[in-house]
Amino acid sequence: METLWLRREDKASESRVALTPDGVSTLVQNGVHVIAQRSADRIFSDEEYRAAGAELTDAHWRQAPADAVILGLKELAESDVAIAHTHIYFSHSFKGQSGAGAVLKAYADGGGDLFDLEFLQDDQGRRIAAFGYWAGFVGAALGVLGHVHYQNSNLPYPAAHRYSSQQHLVDAVKDALGGQPLRVMIMGALGRCGTGATDLLRELGDKVAISAWDLPEFAAAEKPIRAIIEHDVFINCVYLRQPISPMIDQALLAENTCLKIISDVSCDPNNPNNPIAVYDASTSLDVPFRRAAGSAAWPVHLQAIDHLPTLLPREASQEFAAALLPHLLEFMISPGLPPVWRNARAHFAEAKQRYGLSA
Repeated sequence: METLWLRREDKASESRVALTPDGVSTLVQNGVHVIAQRSADRIFSDEEYRAAGAELTDAHWRQAPADAVILGLKELAESDVAIAHTHIYFSHSFKGQSGAGAVLKAYADGGGDLFDLEFLQDDQGRRIAAFGYWAGFVGAALGVLGHVHYQNSNLPYPAAHRYSSQQHLVDAVKDALGGQPLRVMIMGALGRCGTGATDLLRELGDKVAISAWDLPEFAAAEKPIRAIIEHDVFINCVYLRQPISPMIDQALLAENTCLKIISDVSCDPNNPNNPIAVYDASTSLDVPFRRAAGSAAWPVHLQAIDHLPTLLPREASQEFAAALLPHLLEFMISPGLPPVWRNARAHFAEAKQRYGLSA
């Protein structure tokens, strides 16, 4: 019997999951042995996983059987210990990010396999499961909430907290905005992330003016893009696949007298091609906003939380896990490696090769 081990998340305040109790039930019914490491932080309780057929454990994933597949969501805790297991999660190590070499070396040293959830793609290169919609939805909400906060206070924005439902978040943003007019620009408006951002903003009424930009507008505009600083809030939803010209930089912000908030939902500060060239580190749930570099005369605050959908963990988990489940089941029970997973393994091999590691 194949074993899937659902690990506890190492990332603080992460409540989302890649596998719901309903998904456990489906896997168990198809002969997969599911072991769930106990966690008080998941949006679904340990008891829900047990009732669905999972075996609960307090053991660390390193104690899992050698042939167990380890499933998680976000990065593992930093460690130089070799990894021998097969892992599935968002490793953020295939695009030259900071610390990627050490992550990949751990797998090369231990002979383990890494299937990055970001690179589970179909033959057309489309991701089979993504959190982009909810990242955009929450990122837009935080952008508006940040604007209201910094209009009325010089104090730091308070720690972000989890919302019980999509409607709870929408109501909170509506109450904070109070019907005041707002000009918001979305870059990448036609993608999953941009669609989520647009949907949130449309919930706020007609006084929120939305400038929806996508590839045609981006390609035609001189860089950096002056139109950005003609808005109150700028939301970046561009999925960075290759180097692009900076959308905004410190020189442009030095001329700014309007823009107050940047919500960088895409959040690529450790990428050498970061197109939002006014910051170099992610923000956090505890400290959601930081001052953008180059905004000395006119304060611009920026949010770049790299796991925004955890603020709506139930909706985000249910959608993502439902999309992943048929592929996960196929991976666990197929005698060979299905195409989606074969493509992901090729990306892993390429990433190791870039660092001179064994493929």
